[in-house]
Amino acid sequence: MARSSGIKHILRVARGSRNNSVGRRSRAETPEPKASVQANLYVPAFGICSFAGQFKDSLFQHPISGYGRVDLCNKIFRFESAKRRFHATGTLGMAARDLYDILGISKDAGQGEIKKAYYALAKKHHPDVNKGDPDAEKKFQEIQRAYEVLKDDEKRSLYDRVGPEGFAQAEAGGGAGGPGSGDFGFGYGGFGFEDMFGGGMNEALRNMFNQGSFGGGDVKMTLELSFMEAVQGCTKNLSFQTSVTCTSCNGSGVPAGTKPQTCRVCKGSGTIKMQRGAFRLESTCSTCGGSGTLVKEFCKTCGGDRVVKGQKKCTLDIMAGIDNDETLRVLGRGGADPEGGHPGDLLVTIKVREDPVFRRDGADIHVDENISISQAILGGTIQVPTLTGDVVLKVRQGTQHGQKVALKGKGIKSRHSRHYGNQYVHFRVSIPTNITQRQRSLIEEFAKEENRDEEKRAAEASG
Repeated sequence: MARSSGIKHILRVARGSRNNSVGRRSRAETPEPKASVQANLYVPAFGICSFAGQFKDSLFQHPISGYGRVDLCNKIFRFESAKRRFHATGTLGMAARDLYDILGISKDAGQGEIKKAYYALAKKHHPDVNKGDPDAEKKFQEIQRAYEVLKDDEKRSLYDRVGPEGFAQAEAGGGAGGPGSGDFGFGYGGFGFEDMFGGGMNEALRNMFNQGSFGGGDVKMTLELSFMEAVQGCTKNLSFQTSVTCTSCNGSGVPAGTKPQTCRVCKGSGTIKMQRGAFRLESTCSTCGGSGTLVKEFCKTCGGDRVVKGQKKCTLDIMAGIDNDETLRVLGRGGADPEGGHPGDLLVTIKVREDPVFRRDGADIHVDENISISQAILGGTIQVPTLTGDVVLKVRQGTQHGQKVALKGKGIKSRHSRHYGNQYVHFRVSIPTNITQRQRSLIEEFAKEENRDEEKRAAEASG
């Protein structure tokens, strides 16, 4: 194949640069050439340097030092990158369709909603179901592409940032470009052939369009507990609605006694592989949508979805000391995966009802106790409730309103150690609103005695 004039020019420049640099050195000073660059490359399906296979022989067999090879590769990469951006602009002249619109979902849709919309549309527009519709395959490919992007968090995040057209350019291999983006765009500044030949294509770039594996959907629910259930621990039997494997087809999506046929296009692999010189390209099979199988008839119970809405039950052991708003994750007790993978998880958020007696602060417990005026003045004993039963507490003489005492180790056991918190008793001095005549007389006598003591102390202070 004839080389382009641009490539010929770059090769001539490289030869000239080498000859000039060698001419300025003595034979003894000429460094040993570096190890040859590995030419057998793997490029992701969206491709960034298809030109390299075409010029592999001339590029890697040319007698240039190791540094010269890498430098030349970078020059060609920048040339081809600019050329590819130009072609991408031409091929993407028409506005790219919004992937959310294709699936008929909102931009804040969750993975469950995305998956549900995909299965419904894929089943409706599959070419085998719409053999008389010439546009069915195109619609199916659009739906498949939208799902492949939106089900992957990294792809979806990039799509939300750059929009439909920018993302289409990234898939085409051009990149959006822009300040600080270097030759490739999207902020991957400084990305050149030395990154690839060093065995390290930028990890984020390499993984951007990788297939993601998804299990079943997570189920979220709220469980209300009493104060004592949360403190002491308990066992709860839970029942909830979620997706379960269809029992009619045993999760195959096809009627019992039948099975999906292997896709003849991809031979069951779900991908189409093409070899272009030194490069291997791989893309999702558009005939089977990447499943590797084709279905002629769907299960009448689940409609080919492989899962149906159903009831699940679970016994949950709640450890002692769980607090309000904590969330427990029960692995594998969520929704069934239509693809037959791992089920989702069950996420149980705990809500603890307030107790009329106890208040909680971490591992500590607080209670309020009313005492009379005479108990506050004279002291005495009272019964105080604790988590393990009532205890007798001594009230000291002269106890003030709001004063508190600690009962060591009467709180909640820490979940991360063997220690228990404390229980704090807050005293509330109760002022009576109705008293007898005798009580009034005694209090008045007490008040007179207080006044005499005050007058005596004042006289002693002035004398």
